Formats: sequence, structure tokens, C-alpha cells
Amino acid sequence: MEHDERMPAAPGRPASHRRAGPRVGRRRMLGWTAVSVVAAAVGGGALLRRPAAGGAGPVARAVTPSGATQAAVAGHSHSAPPPESPTPSPLDLTGRRWSDAGGWGGAVPGPRTAVRIADRVLLDTDAAVASLLVEPGGSLVFAPGSSVTLASAGNVEVRGTLALVPDDGAVHTLRFPSVGERTFVGGGMGVVGADTGLWVTGAGRLRLDGAAKTAWVRAARPLKAGDTALELAAVPAGWRAGDELAVAPTGPPSEDGFSTRYDLCTIRRVDGRTVTLAEPLAHAHPRVAVGGGVTAGAEVLNLTRSVRIEGTAKGRAHVHLTSSRQAEIRHAALRWLGPRRAGKERWNGAPVTEPVLGRYGLHFHMLADSSRGTVVEGVVVRDTGSHAFVPHASHGITFRSCISHDTWEDAYWWDGPTDTRTPQTPSDDIVYESCVASRTVYEPAPRGYRLTGFALGAGTGGIARDCVAVGVQGAEGASGFEWPETSEGVWTFERCLAHNNLQNGIFVWLNARHHHTVTQFVAYHNGGSGIEHGAYLNDFDYTSGVLYGNAAAGVTVHALGRDAGTVFDGLLVDAAGQSDHAIVTAKHQLAGTTVTIGRCRLTGYRKVGIAFRATADGQPDDIAVLDCSFDGKPGGTEVWLDPDSPPPTRIVLRRAGERQAVRLTKPAAGAAAGPWNAATAPVDVDGQPRAVAVPAIRLKDVAAPTSRLPA
Repeated sequence: MEHDERMPAAPGRPASHRRAGPRVGRRRMLGWTAVSVVAAAVGGGALLRRPAAGGAGPVARAVTPSGATQAAVAGHSHSAPPPESPTPSPLDLTGRRWSDAGGWGGAVPGPRTAVRIADRVLLDTDAAVASLLVEPGGSLVFAPGSSVTLASAGNVEVRGTLALVPDDGAVHTLRFPSVGERTFVGGGMGVVGADTGLWVTGAGRLRLDGAAKTAWVRAARPLKAGDTALELAAVPAGWRAGDELAVAPTGPPSEDGFSTRYDLCTIRRVDGRTVTLAEPLAHAHPRVAVGGGVTAGAEVLNLTRSVRIEGTAKGRAHVHLTSSRQAEIRHAALRWLGPRRAGKERWNGAPVTEPVLGRYGLHFHMLADSSRGTVVEGVVVRDTGSHAFVPHASHGITFRSCISHDTWEDAYWWDGPTDTRTPQTPSDDIVYESCVASRTVYEPAPRGYRLTGFALGAGTGGIARDCVAVGVQGAEGASGFEWPETSEGVWTFERCLAHNNLQNGIFVWLNARHHHTVTQFVAYHNGGSGIEHGAYLNDFDYTSGVLYGNAAAGVTVHALGRDAGTVFDGLLVDAAGQSDHAIVTAKHQLAGTTVTIGRCRLTGYRKVGIAFRATADGQPDDIAVLDCSFDGKPGGTEVWLDPDSPPPTRIVLRRAGERQAVRLTKPAAGAAAGPWNAATAPVDVDGQPRAVAVPAIRLKDVAAPTSRLPA
């Protein structure tokens, strides 16, 4: 079963915001069983409807409910059969038409009808039902050439096939217009009648494939408040008049609202790389020259797709997949999902809501190897009350050019363990390519500890490449990208960007033996640190990155090394006048091996390049600073030992261009400390001096291209 969505913080950290989900007791389980029996009785008494003339295969059934919503069905077995071929079978458009009353025995289903489909049906008109079950062997295909909407008051369960594949210019919508979030149960392995949403179970096939379009592009020029035209860095394929855009904030953290200054606007016209808006921008979105070859314009996210799965703003549904067959989910917009309900806590006298366990935006639930080969491409999850993309204990899923925008809870995530001493259930070979986590929020905001855009969880073979985290809110420890303490996951992490998050760019809180590498990471204009690195002991290599204009520091170091030691190598850390320090040390929980800061350029700080500030209630600093250059604001100094810190285990400094290293210690009582607030003595270190390494990073200014599946 699913675990608690949130976990306690590690010792020495504030109580985490990860809350306990609902517990399922024996009485509730008996209740589900009783409901299932009632459903079977209703189904068994259904009138058989004749098939359409010339139709083959099973007939369709239309059942009028008496009283309660169509109830739960048996759960799905997770025995992980071999994955099926990723090549999609062609759409079968030979089914009878929904609008043909004869196919339903004389009356087309209406809003009070619980529909069961066991043959082939083509949805050729807007329809409303009480609930829908597509039986094994049955299919419901939305007519490709028509814009049609199916509204369901209750669950839509797919054991057969559901396909929304509109032609260019058409829009297919599955809507849940009357969801009661307060009635949700949550958790469990099977369909729950009260938890209204889209369920894909058994060997059900879900095919969502709207018109392909560029997911996001960066602005090629600074954007000013009042602008009505955007010049983009690339031609946005598939963008049309009427599409809704979100323009990300890029301003410095010294500005009020720096992490929330989004513009939501509508396209009036597209001419090559120029997009004309229907209304002027309310905010400025400057291009930021961060260094290392990177000048970053605002991300312009296209939130519109021609396939839509949605609840309403007052009643959020969800999408839950337990099918052994690979889903085909491309170019769809999932909106108003992830239900919430009243929790037991209050904040400032008002009730606080909490997410419903297991009911998320797009949830792959415990599929193991059955999900291998699944590609989720060009999908938007927006305005959602809980996690957006959740590959929970499901392996081999690639998320390409996906967008989470304005969602609550960690956006890209899977279930954590019950406590910090229990390893997280792994999801292996998860790929996030060119994905965006944009405006991730929490309720109440001051309790949003460790909120993140991308939770890089447990498993092997994980990849995060060319991804963006922007506008993540939250409290202490919140970040664009997080390695949580229970994950133990080793990720290939390349060319990712975090900017304008309320707290950190990266947050690490691992006490792990695995070796991790973070390369060509860029963090700018975050309200905390570009990298906040903890927790106790671990080994990380941060190489060839750029950290620019972050308000607390470029790097904050909590953890010492475990075996090989943590290394920050070849970084450009430019405080850009936003922070006093380029790098700062903090409390070290455990004594470990040396942290090395090598070949870095530290510039733009107001006071100190590296401030050694280990606290007296922890372990002393053990840091080697080798071959780094320092260039702060006038009056700044290279390094400084906080007089309230304990005597360091070892601090070694060899500035760029010098051959002799010195060891820094606390000065004797009454002795002059000098500009570094330290006494120095020559010391030998291994290795010859090396030149400062200037990063050369080429971030991609446009999302990875996507395409439709063969028809």
C-alpha cells in the first residue's frame, strides 16, 4: 500500500511538512467489500442492449443507477507482466456512434446513466453520464475530426480502451464536473467509488495524443511591463491564437514578489519567433547574464493542449494508472486534479487543507516493470491540488518536455517511506528530460519545509537533464531540486536550471554512501542558496556550474565528506551584490572527510568570499580551498573565520596563482587576527597548482521536440 506522503525531518532540522495520509482500517475495508457486492448485483441485473447493425463482439450495457455512485471494483494485481510493445496499434474507428440511439436500445445515455461499454463505440457528440466503465475488449474512441466533450459525474474506469486523439483543429475533453473532494477516501490498490477520477486498470489501454507543440521557449529579449509582443529564442511549433501562456519571473531576489511575478496571457497571433499577445504584460522579465556562457531569458510556457482531462476549480479529480499495458500519454493538459480536504490543523485560526493520499495529477501506481518503455511527452499538469507527476514504484518511464504549473506539494515526486530510517521504495530508470516545475506551492506557505519542484527519489538509472525549476515557494529547505534523506538515488544530473525560487536552487539532505555528480548546474536569483548541501556525511561532485545572484549564498555547506569527500570544482559563484558571502559553511552534524572547493571563481560578494561559520553545537570545519580566485565588492575579503565557531579541524587555502598553501587557525588570545580573522602557517598539500576553470555551459533555450504517435 502507499506510504505517508510526507516524512519527518532529519534530526537537527525543523519538523517536516510531510503529513500523514488517511489510515485504512478493517471497518473501512469491509465497507469497500460491501459496496463491491452491490455493484456486482446492479451489473448482473442490467438489460442487454443490442449491438449496432453489422457490429461484432460484445454488446454495450447502459445501467440506470439507483441511489449511490457506481461503486468500487476489484483491485489490480501487481505481478509485473512483461511490458508490451511500445508501438501503438492503430485507432479502431469502426465502432457504432454514441449518438445512435439504436445502439443503446432506443435511448442515448444521459447524465443519470451509469454506462458500461463492452463493444466499440465512437464518441461523435458531447455527452454526459453518471459514470463510465469500459470493459475488457470494449473501446471508447473520441471521433478524431470532431471537438467533443464527455462529462462524467462519477468515475471513468478503463479496462478496455479509451482514446482521445483529435485531428489538428479539434479538441477532446474528458471532464468531471461535480467532484466532491470532501468524500474522498484515498489510498488502497483498487478503484474507490467515492474518489472520482480516471482509473486505468487491468490491461486497460489509455491513449491521449493531442496536437504536438513546443512545450516552452525562452524569450530572446528582455521583456518589459506593457509589452504585447514576445520575441522567442526559437520558432514555437504548433502555437496558435487562443493558446494560454505563462511567462516565468526572472528578476533579482531584492525585488518584492521576485518568485511570483508570473504573467498569464493569451496568444493573439504567431509570426515565426514573434508572438503577439492579446493583453500587455503586467511585469518585467529581464534576461539575466549569469556568466559561464549563459544568458537566460524568461521561460514562456504554453499551457494549452487539444486533449484535456479536468475537474473543476471547486472539485478536483485525479488520474490513476494500474494497468499492465503501457499508457500512451502525449500532448494533454490535465487541470484541476489532485483533491484536497480539511485537515486536523489550523493556521492563524483558519482550517488547513491536506492532499488525499494516492490521488494525484498523473499517478502511475506500483507498476514495477509493467511501465517500462512508457513515454509521457508534452503533458501539462496545472492548477492541481497535489503532486503533478508521480511514477510511484513504477520503472522505466520517460517524462519529456512536460510542465507542472501552479500545483501544490512536490511537483515531480513519488511516495516516501513511513519514517526517515526506512529507505524509500525505488522507481528505477526514471527520466526527466526538458521538464519544467513552475510555481509549486504549499498550504500554509510558512509550513512548506522541504517543498520542491523535483524530488530526486530512490532507484537506479535516474536522469534529470535540461530541466527547469522556477517559482517554487515553501519555507526552510524548499528548493527547485531535492535529494531527500531517504532516497539513496543516484541520478545523472546535467544542465538543469533553478531560478526565482523562494528558497534554494538545490537542496541535499543525504547521509549516504553512494557517489553523486552534479554537472553544469545553473542557479540564479533564488531567495536562499544556489546549492544548500547537507545533511551529515556524503560524497558529491559539483562540477562546471554557475551560481548567480542568490540571496543567501552561492553555496551553503552543512555536510562533510564521507569517503572520497565532497568536491565543488570549477564553479563560477557570482553573488552579483545580492549576498554577503559567495560560500558559507553551517552546522556540521558529524565529523567527516574534507570538503574541497577547487578551481572556482568567487566574485560579486559584499563581504566575504568564503565564510567559515560551523556552529559550536556541531563539528568543526574541514575544508580545503585550492586554486580559487576572489573578486568581491570593495572592502570585501577572501575568507573569514567566525569567532563564534569552534577551532577548525582543518582549513587550507591556496589562492589561484600561488604555489604555497597556508593553514588557517583561530588566532591566539590577544593576537592580531588580520583581515581573515585567522592565524596562518605554511602547509603542504597534494597536487600541483591548477588554473581556475571557467564553466562553458550551453543551456537549451527551447524544450526538447515532441511528436505524435503514428495514426
